[in-house]
Parts: sequence; structure tokens; C-alpha cells
Amino acid sequence: MIDGIHFLGIRHHGPGSAKNVRAYLEELEPDMILLEGPPEAEALLPGVLCEQMQPPVALLAYQPDEPKRAVFYPFAEFSPEWQTMRFAMKREIPLRFFDLPLIHHLALWKEREERAEALETSEEQGETDNTGDSLPLAPEEMIHVDPFAALAKAAGYDDPELWWEVNFENRRNNEEIFLAVKEAVTALREAFPKIDRETSLREAWMRKMIRAVQKEGYKRVAVICGAWHVPGLENMPKQKEDNEILKGLPKVKVECTWIPWTYDRLSYRSGYGAGIVSPGWYDHVWDYPDDDGTRWMSKVASLFRSRGMDISVAHVIETVRLAQVMAALRGLSRPSLEEYNDAVTTVMGFGDPIVLQIIREALVISNRMGNVPDDVPKVPLLVDVEKLLKRLRLPLSTEIKEYNLDLRKPNDLERSIVFHRLNLLGIRLARPIATDGKGTFKESWSVYYEPEQTLAIIEKAVWGNTLAEAVVSYNVHLSKDISSISELVDLLQRVIPADLPDLVEEMTRRLDVLAASVTDVVEMMKAIPGMVTVVRYGSVRNLDYGKVNDMLYAMMARVLAGGVLACANIDEDAASDLMDKFVAVDYAVATANQQELTSMWMELVQKVREARSSHPLLSGYTTRLLRDKNVLGYEETAQTLQYYTSRGNAASETAFWFEGFLKSSGTILLLDEQLWDLVNGWLASLGDETFMELLPILRRTFSEYSVPERRKLGEKAKGTSGVKRVNMQDEAFNAEDARKVIPVVWQLMGIK
Repeated sequence: MIDGIHFLGIRHHGPGSAKNVRAYLEELEPDMILLEGPPEAEALLPGVLCEQMQPPVALLAYQPDEPKRAVFYPFAEFSPEWQTMRFAMKREIPLRFFDLPLIHHLALWKEREERAEALETSEEQGETDNTGDSLPLAPEEMIHVDPFAALAKAAGYDDPELWWEVNFENRRNNEEIFLAVKEAVTALREAFPKIDRETSLREAWMRKMIRAVQKEGYKRVAVICGAWHVPGLENMPKQKEDNEILKGLPKVKVECTWIPWTYDRLSYRSGYGAGIVSPGWYDHVWDYPDDDGTRWMSKVASLFRSRGMDISVAHVIETVRLAQVMAALRGLSRPSLEEYNDAVTTVMGFGDPIVLQIIREALVISNRMGNVPDDVPKVPLLVDVEKLLKRLRLPLSTEIKEYNLDLRKPNDLERSIVFHRLNLLGIRLARPIATDGKGTFKESWSVYYEPEQTLAIIEKAVWGNTLAEAVVSYNVHLSKDISSISELVDLLQRVIPADLPDLVEEMTRRLDVLAASVTDVVEMMKAIPGMVTVVRYGSVRNLDYGKVNDMLYAMMARVLAGGVLACANIDEDAASDLMDKFVAVDYAVATANQQELTSMWMELVQKVREARSSHPLLSGYTTRLLRDKNVLGYEETAQTLQYYTSRGNAASETAFWFEGFLKSSGTILLLDEQLWDLVNGWLASLGDETFMELLPILRRTFSEYSVPERRKLGEKAKGTSGVKRVNMQDEAFNAEDARKVIPVVWQLMGIK
């Protein structure tokens, strides 16, 4: 025991600890409070009294030069730290965060990463690191010790959350509760004496801060920290020993701000080391500590009714009674969440626990999200984004909201532009979702907030003070590192809807340079569909993409010049990849609907079909393509088919040609009688040996058709005209042999 120093060991989030801390502080009336937290954030403490500040919120601390290196300190209204801060600010009592400063903490984190990278490099080079120096763990790698979990296990509880609720949330007599916690944790630390260097550094700094307030003459000091640290702070070693531990700590620059948080992120399932299982339930316990269950069950009933369930007042009454009876049978003073869940399952769920899933998401965890004042220190980019969202009436929420935008309306168009710009910065606040139809004036977005998105905005703040400025700078930087024309076209496609003419102009110049230097025909074919989209989308948005259109024509001319060679003497995988490119380019050219472009494309298709060195897969596809566009007549198509099915060709070449010829043609086969006659006649003419050799490839081809297409094809094959029908009374007909064929035919056609 240290004179004048009162240690309050807490659990970081829980109404029991929060209530006990507040009561203890009101009775003690301390003249100084030391609270576990980052000293760099002390300037933000007055904000806790602001009306706009609504928990859950979090302190975000980050390195301005490396924003991705950041830590969060979340608080709910029922967090002891939050109640402590509000108590101190209201009473104007000095409060200091006394944890290890983040200027050291983040610097050690950085050193650890650099050491790990160096160690990995040395291992790759066959070297070893024998320094033996151990740096602290990064926050996500630290082992978070939950003393209450160990205490719960010792008390016979498998669920530490339940043990905590029984012994703290439902407890009425809390006298000397902090003394009891200290004794229990002291026993635990004696049983588990080993601590990592991170804890050692933190506790040494905390002891240093305690000594400092003692020297300043404070008489009643409340020290509020995680229960695990209490024995380490109370049993002080010599000051020299702590100074030696803290000697030579590195430093980095750190900035702090408040950000909104969510109950989902406060929960244990989010990966938060100090998380809790039921933040929504704890929120209810904090707001209504004397609720006998009626108010909670009313919430449950209201939720079930909103989902279409028939829940009456009688259900609520019986559920509350059953929960109270179960609590009495289990020796509890009042029901815990477990008793209420069991009662809901029995009365409202009729024994089916699946109803608890509804309660868990909506009430036990809850989708509650906090709010922070507008005047909180923020990077300019974050301020600009928040202003845009507010002006466009896009409130941040943890609920998934869908926005169906009509780009002909000014407000919807502005929303679309902001969503596209955020995505170009890698900020996934809004995610595009598929829309019905092919209209270019419709967009649908799924919007919901995650705290990490705020950090992502801060990370991108180095690229500009406004959203438009940051998007331009960041994507110009990205485009300079892109050496593939298809990747640059993909990026340009995503840039167009963001309405940034300067960025489009810069990327177009970059595209022009790349287009002039590219020699790979496959790469050019891969880029053409995207370029067509750019030109078309530009016309929809009233933008001039004449330069891109000129590049498109030049690229098609180069594909025409080298396309035949790209299709010659290649293996099956390369041919399959090229066929996919042909499909995409053909669709894009048809969409562009430009006569000169179409003419060049059809000339290439014709050359690939006629070239004897072309892979059969591509020859078959180009033949079908020309047939579909009425460039090839029935006779020419039949002649090509006869050539590839002649005995001089290998069976595999025939099969590949047919695979290309039948690519995505299930519906066409049903509607085009001439095409049907060609395919059906060829299949009927195959001998047994040839048919079995071709069967795997034929099955692969027909398997691409939909089930309805395969069924219709089977029905059509069954009633095909022009095929000699067998007389069932003919002596040459063997009904038994015929039956053996039927299962094979069904399997080929995909009919069960």
C-alpha cells in the first residue's frame, strides 16, 4: 500500500466497473487522477463533455508520416475510463493519462517491424541474428491477459462473461470490491509471474508517473488501470531500476483525434483484445440497472414483431417469470443474460434457439454507432469528406443502406461522384452493387461505416486536403507505376465516373505513351473492351474522348496486323485464353457500333478462320462468329465442317474445332435449323471409336450450356425431322441394345 495512492483495478468495458469507479471517486474526492491511456491525448479530454460527443467513440492515435501505424482506444458510456474522464472534467479535477507514451510505443512497434524484415532477409541469405534483443510486440500481436477469465475458471465458470455478470453486474454490495480484485489478481500474478517486455515497459512508466505526482504534493491520488497492472504498480521497485528499463526509448511524432466507434467493433468477435461479448446488453444494464427484465423483454418482443412474429404481452410476462425462476434455481440474485436467453428460447421460440440469432445481432451486440463533435482536431481531408457526406445527406451508419441512384438527378449524380472518388482512394465506404437492366443512368450502392474507413482517409491525407485533390494526386501516382495498357485502361474506366477532367487528361496522355510502345497483341486485345467502354461512357457523361477513340482505331489496326500470328502454333491453354479475348472484343465492337471498327474486326476474324496455322479452337469459334453475322453461308460453313471432320485430321483437332464452333451457342442451336442440321448430322455420323475419343471434349462443350438449354436440345434431338425412324417391329431392331444407349444419352445431355 502506498500512502495517498488508491488503486482501482478495472475491467476495461463493463457497467459494473464503471458504476464502482464512479461511486469510489465520488466518495474519495481525489485531487489527482491517473488514468490508463495515451498521454498524447490529454488535450482532447475536454471534448468528453461536449453535447455532440456520444459514445461509443475512440481515441485514434497515429503517426502523421505513416498513418497506417495507428492504435485505437475505444470507450462506451459504460466504460470505467469514460466515466472517469467525465467525472474529472465536470469536477475540474486534474487528470493525466499515465500509460507508456505513444511516441515511444509506436517507435518500438516500428523498430520491431524493421527488425523482423531484417531477420527475414538474413535468414534468406543464410545469416543468423544473435543479438538476443527482444522488442515489444505490435498491438495486434500482444497477448492480452484477461485476469477475470482465469478467476471465472477457478470459480467453475466456463464463460468468463457470465461469471463477470453474476459477480459484478448483478452485485448489490460493492464495498471493498477493488481490494478484492487486487487480492485476486495478485494471486494470479504470483501463479503466472512471467510478463512480456511490453507490460514491463508500460508498468515502469506508470510507476514513474505515480512517483511524479507524489513529488508534486498530491494527497489523494486515484490510479485507475486494468486490474492486471495493480500488483505491478503497488509493489514499486527502486526508481533506478525503472529508469534503467526505460533508458534509450526511441521516439516518433504522434497525433490524436476522436472518431466514432461502434458496438460491433467493441465486441470480442471483432478481434478487439479487450472486447466484450454483449455490448448492447451492457448498454441496457447501464441505462436501466433496476430493470427486472420487463423492459429488456419488451425490446425483444418489439424486435420479433418487426420481423413478423406473433408475440403478445402474455409472452413477455411469461418469459420474465421463467427467467426469474431459473435465476432462483441457479442460486442467483437476479437473472443474467443467459437466463433471459433460455427463457426466450422456451417461451417465444417454442424451444428453437435460432431466435437468439435475431436478438444477438440487434440487441445483445447492437448496431449502435457513436458521434464526435465537429470541432475535434482532424486532418483537412477528413473534414472535407465529412462536409461532402453531410451536404449530400449521407449519414454514417453501421446499418447497411442501399442507394439506388438516377444519374439524371443532380443530387444523385453528386452522390455517385463522391462514391467513385472514395473508391479511387481505396476507401470502401460505398460498394457498388449490380443493378437490373443495362441502363447507363442507374447505379446502386451499398453504404455502411466502419471505423477503419476513418483511418483510411487519414492515411490518404498526404495526397491532398480535399477529396478531389487527393484522388487526382494519388491516381496520377498510381498511373505512373502501371506498365500494362489493359491495367491503365481499367483504372481510366474507374476514373471517368469520378468527374475529374484533369486526371482523365493526365491518364489519357499516359495511355497514349503506353499504347505507342505496346507490342503484345494479346495485351492489346485485352485493352480494347475497356477502351470501348471509356469512349461510350464519355459520351453518356458528355465528355470528349476523341483521343481515346483514335487510339482505339490505331490499336485495332495493330491487332489486325498481328492477330493471325498470335493465333498460330499455340497450345490449348493459350488458345482458350485467346478465345475469351475474342468473345470480349466481339461484344465490345458490337456495342461500339462504329462501321470502320467493325470492318477491321471482321477482317481479322476472317483471316484467323482461313489461316491453316490457327488453332482449331479459334478456327471453330471464328467460323461460328461469321456464321452468326451472316458473313458465311450454309454451304461454306458445311465445307469448313467437312474439312475439320475429314479422316486426315486428328480426332482432337476435330473436337477442338467443334468446341470453338459451339461456344455459347445453346440457344442458337435451338433456333438456327441449318446450324442444328450441321451439328446433329456430324454427331450422328461418328463411329463408336471416334465418338468415345471425342466424348470428354464434347461433354465439356455441352456442360457450358444451361440446364434448360440442354433439356431443350435433348427434346429437339428426340424429335429431329429428316432422320430415318426405326420401325419397332423391324426384325433388325434390338430393343434391349437400344435401352442401353438411353442412360448414356441422358448423361451427355445433363438430364437426370
